Amino acid sequence: MQEIKVRRSYQKEGFTRPVFEYRPDWPYVSIGFGNEKDFFIENLALLISSGMGISSALEAMLSTLKSWKMKRIVKYVEESVSAGLPLWEAFEETKLFPQRVISIIKSGEESGRLPEHLNLVTLQLHKEKVFKSRIKSALLYPGIVLFLAFTVGLWISWFVLPKIVSVFNQPVASLPLATRVLLFISDLFKNYGLVAVPSLIVLAGILIYFLFVNKKTKFIGDYILFMIPGVRELVKGVEIGRFGYIFGALLQSGFLIDESLESIKQGSDYRAYRKFYSYLQESINKGETFKSSFASFKHSDRYIPGHIQQLIIASEKSGHLPETLIRIGVIFEEKTEAMSRDLATVLEPIVLVFVGLVVGFVLSAVITPIYELPNQI
Repeated sequence: MQEIKVRRSYQKEGFTRPVFEYRPDWPYVSIGFGNEKDFFIENLALLISSGMGISSALEAMLSTLKSWKMKRIVKYVEESVSAGLPLWEAFEETKLFPQRVISIIKSGEESGRLPEHLNLVTLQLHKEKVFKSRIKSALLYPGIVLFLAFTVGLWISWFVLPKIVSVFNQPVASLPLATRVLLFISDLFKNYGLVAVPSLIVLAGILIYFLFVNKKTKFIGDYILFMIPGVRELVKGVEIGRFGYIFGALLQSGFLIDESLESIKQGSDYRAYRKFYSYLQESINKGETFKSSFASFKHSDRYIPGHIQQLIIASEKSGHLPETLIRIGVIFEEKTEAMSRDLATVLEPIVLVFVGLVVGFVLSAVITPIYELPNQI
């Protein structure tokens, strides 16, 4: 594991302070902290709220950290703040938090409400973590079933099929299509199994990476998720719940609508929603209302249901937009909690039908020619 080096030769505004020096082979400095990053920002907010200075709070937390990487980063931040650097700028250089979090910390320092804004950061990170974990937990069961089916299928194709298809002594051209496909798969694994199996595993890993990890191609995976029954409703509910709760909390903390929408946009995992939030942000900056913004965006009800749009429009007119948004977030949080529990039930028959079709195909490919064997004797 490569070490994050710290040097002390950077001059800024007349003082010397430590600066991170990142290695080219260490692109993700924030990986490997587990829950320690969340505990850190939560405890930092509590210490500063109690009246302790920022530098003293950071120094006091050093002894409670377990990760050597986290200790190195917090030590750097503490030394930078002691030298006169703003807390948000020190965090920005470490890349420990995303830019949307840095903007909240910066606003808190500049407005003199740092403890409140750190609490908001804690809330935002917690909500995003809960929302993501619900989607992952909902997909866990069907994912395990498909993985086991894939693994058993590989084992059967490699070791069992060659023995079964050896009983077929008639010409290949006279066999049913399903049997010919099965023979091709059997020969493939028999002759090239040592190459085919690792290739399939690597191909599956590459496919998952480009569909759900890579930022440039992740929109394809998002499209697939929105096409799966049950998953589509859960993803939509999770995004609306996150939008309402965090947007309302940001407005209550003194953020402008433009700044709040920017934070919401940066925190979204879905390209379609980021595009929608970006349009709302541009429209609001031009002086438009939420009513006209929703009406001018094509199929806006695909992202936020019409009745929720009406609540936002009415609360904007009455001046109770933050409270209404938070209430929307709470409602959808409760809905998504129920949907995440029911999603496995919804996907279970779909997965079982898929596995059943594969098993039926194999059985028909094997049994149909066996019935014709007596005619060949």
